[in-house]
Amino acid sequence: MCGINGIINFNNKTIDNHIHIMNDLLKHRGPDGMGSYKNQNLLLGHTRLSIQDLSDKGAQPMTNDQNLWIVFNGEIYNFKEIKKELIELGHKFYSNTDTEVILNSYKQWGTNAFKKFNGMWAFAIYDILKKELLISRDRYGVKPCYYFNDNNKFIFSSEIKPILAITSVDLDHNKILLGEHLKEGCFTTDYKNINIIEPGHYYRINLENNFIKKERWWNGLENLYEISPNREVILNQFQEKLNQATSLRLVSDVKISTSLSGGVDSSVIFSELNSINDSILELNPFIVKYDGNITYELAVNLCKNFSRDPFIVESKDYQNIDNILETFNHLEKKQPYSKQLDLYKSQNKNGYKISIDGHGADECLGGYTENLKDFAISTQNSLVNVYESINHISNNTLLEILKNNFLTPINKYIDVDLSQNFLTNKKFKYIETNEKLKINENLRKDLELLKNFDFSFQSLYLKSNYGFLQWLLNKWDRASMRNSVEIRSPFLDYNLFQFALSIPMYQKVSKGQNKSILRDAYKQKLPEEIINFKAKQGLPSNKNQKYRNLIFENSINEKGFVESNLWNSKKIIKDLNSNEATENHSEILKICETYLYDIAMKSEVKGKNAIQHNFQYNILC
Repeated sequence: MCGINGIINFNNKTIDNHIHIMNDLLKHRGPDGMGSYKNQNLLLGHTRLSIQDLSDKGAQPMTNDQNLWIVFNGEIYNFKEIKKELIELGHKFYSNTDTEVILNSYKQWGTNAFKKFNGMWAFAIYDILKKELLISRDRYGVKPCYYFNDNNKFIFSSEIKPILAITSVDLDHNKILLGEHLKEGCFTTDYKNINIIEPGHYYRINLENNFIKKERWWNGLENLYEISPNREVILNQFQEKLNQATSLRLVSDVKISTSLSGGVDSSVIFSELNSINDSILELNPFIVKYDGNITYELAVNLCKNFSRDPFIVESKDYQNIDNILETFNHLEKKQPYSKQLDLYKSQNKNGYKISIDGHGADECLGGYTENLKDFAISTQNSLVNVYESINHISNNTLLEILKNNFLTPINKYIDVDLSQNFLTNKKFKYIETNEKLKINENLRKDLELLKNFDFSFQSLYLKSNYGFLQWLLNKWDRASMRNSVEIRSPFLDYNLFQFALSIPMYQKVSKGQNKSILRDAYKQKLPEEIINFKAKQGLPSNKNQKYRNLIFENSINEKGFVESNLWNSKKIIKDLNSNEATENHSEILKICETYLYDIAMKSEVKGKNAIQHNFQYNILC
């Protein structure tokens, strides 16, 4: 797990120091080493968090033939199996890294190699002979990759701040008030010309003619499972796939830890890990303790069941504006999620680089209230169709029997157009927008195909591929990697995730419980108090009235806020001081958060000097 950077100057003017500035801003993602590579108008940078092959042979940028060069952030969990296959095909290896496996796989199979990889990644491969750079991301977007393109230069990075450090970029008034999930689903950011490499895609960039070609190598709709109608078969298959996914994520040359919330997802992963006998595992989990944590005691009791001694991480809410700005900076989000940062800070302090966690179960098993609402709509519409069918065959007796068993006859069909979730027709009071966010072309195609699927599946698929899951992964990636810790999530193994996504919703919701497949599969391994616990609680943000007051107090009277041409500051200040304007406070809060977020993001990049650092750069030309 690492940080990657790259610069292509189409005008052939490269500034070597820029790649070092970018690397320096990603040293938290890779504290074990830095490297750079230059070829004509291309610069590549890398910061290394050593996990596989801790020797210098794992340093990046890496090549094993002086033609293909790679910078890689992520893990290929099945790299040993692929390496064995490549050796049989005649390939040579000089390290024990998964990075070199990517290189030789690309030589052997081209972009078809990506379908062989079971893992999470964002990597860039430069082909000297073709003068072509290829950037690829994993299926669901577990590992981030941002890019800036203004036709003069193309810049990419694992985070946004390195891009801000070497080129002038302003906030985009057309995007800053849009929902965070919507921006993730449309693969863009608050900034002009800074967008996101889409999950399951690769970009080819020709360094001679500046041509950029985008290709989709993964489509979740083309990789669904045929599900048995036998629930017992589903439960067994689910448990088998989760066990395989968990075991696969133990490949490492450093110790592996885990975290535990007391919820069913992390408890299932903790149970799986305790069933595996591997010296690489350290199974005294990290538990975050904070006011209002309703699952803390469940987590502590589960540790006692497995005779484990947990690390207790004390986490408190914000006390001042500096804490808020620091969190905006670290997470690169306009949201105060400090508890995630506290969790991985503690893991780092105790010497761990890897944490196996329970992210992704809700997104494939429909664990959120929104998923249940959409399932209810789907069920409602099915009942309406049944009633209409009975009417059509004139079996009034049967219709009366059914009606008498419901308090209210079900006769209203609910028509929902999910594409509306991605349209931005809303008018804002304090910002004049002149450009609508464009719907991604692949999203448009998927929406057309999804019309043939059950409504509850449509909803779940869109949330897991166009926005919500990507927002969640982005948040956790920043929190962990800010503290040099790599998250591994068995639920996001593509074999398991696609299988779980394919399970009909009526199998996922049963006996008054969501994620009932998960609960039933592990009811013999976990305490009943965890299996039957119905409330949902992740690690919450610290948004409260004190937070709102701090945001307002430290923005609206600032010179930069008042003089900004992005919003109508006079109207904001007037309405905020009016007792009749509370309905507009939500929009005002978002604007004030954006102002402070931009300050926080750019504060770290000011005055950066790549010459002053504590790392030995490996500069390759």
